[in-house]
Amino acid sequence: MTPTRQRQLLFALLAAGLLVVIIATIIALTRPQRDIQIAAPADPSSSPGGFTFFDVDRATVLDRSLRKKLAETLGSDAIAHATPIDLTTVGPHFLRDHLPVLDTLNQRLNPAMGGRREHDTTRLTYHRAERHNMPFRYIELVFSNRNGRPLYFIINPTEDFADSIATLASKYGPPRIIQTDNGDAPVRIWEQAGDILVGTSFTRRNGRLAQELRIYFVDNLKKLVASEDQALKQQESSSRKAGERAF
Repeated sequence: MTPTRQRQLLFALLAAGLLVVIIATIIALTRPQRDIQIAAPADPSSSPGGFTFFDVDRATVLDRSLRKKLAETLGSDAIAHATPIDLTTVGPHFLRDHLPVLDTLNQRLNPAMGGRREHDTTRLTYHRAERHNMPFRYIELVFSNRNGRPLYFIINPTEDFADSIATLASKYGPPRIIQTDNGDAPVRIWEQAGDILVGTSFTRRNGRLAQELRIYFVDNLKKLVASEDQALKQQESSSRKAGERAF
């Protein structure tokens, strides 16, 4: 091979390598953003307040920077879209008896016959928070893709559940306490600016202690329901008009 041919081959290899690096960089920079599927700008009418979890409150909008910040604190996440929503906690009738606003929302978010219904959501789950010295076994954060706002959080603290309850009581005041019929620890309920936080502790069938905190961003859930109802009406109207044009 002549020296000229060798130089041409070297330049070609360098150019190909540079192209690969550029493409890999673009993919690395844009992939997290594609994973966040916010369809519309956030509703500016939502005001901060209520409950917070690592500075995420009802007015927070999910974006790439927030996801990165949470991962730095809680470890890597697993992301899912178009997820079902089940607001049930403690037992099948607990919401009906003690939190009727959530019971009504849960019924509107789920089919009457018990089928699976997926919603326009993004769900982030964390299983490695303890490795980052965070006192949580499991964390699930669900956001609406309609405006990026949080809908509800499920948080499983470690064995120091009493510390979590004490922290919440010092910040939000004494909870409403509900005694359950099955002999488990009482259920604690806080309400702030329309949002609801429920703390439960119970024994699973395998004998293991389960501890759970749930934060419901009620106003955001209501907006999701209203948005889905409007979209359904528009779809039904379009289908009806299409049928009318057929004859």
